[in-house]
Amino acid sequence: MVKFTGAIPVLTAVDVPAGVAFWVGTLGFEEDFADDGFAGIHRGDVQLFISRTEHQLVADNTSAWVEVLGLDELHAQWSQVLSTDYADASGPAMTAVTDTPWGREFAVRDPAGNCVHFAAEH
Repeated sequence: MVKFTGAIPVLTAVDVPAGVAFWVGTLGFEEDFADDGFAGIHRGDVQLFISRTEHQLVADNTSAWVEVLGLDELHAQWSQVLSTDYADASGPAMTAVTDTPWGREFAVRDPAGNCVHFAAEH
């Protein structure tokens, strides 16, 4: 019997160390490993990889979805350290929590330009 047991979203960044610094220092993830071109971070049972790209266009078009318990609590925590003005594309920010046809979620844009959606676990 075949059973899929997990997946690891890969974010991209022109500057991997800066990406790690944001996810670890600002959003409370923990670093698993890192070098200039590739890093692994985690929070709880969720792991993310950050991979170097030479082209900003790649990071600006990279996205991922992460399911969480306590979505509103997480949003409240991060709104203390992250801009909630997502329309201002000059830096990291997050959206408000919204109900969508596919579930309740909010999105975070990291310094590299990745868009990571945090969704209420089903």
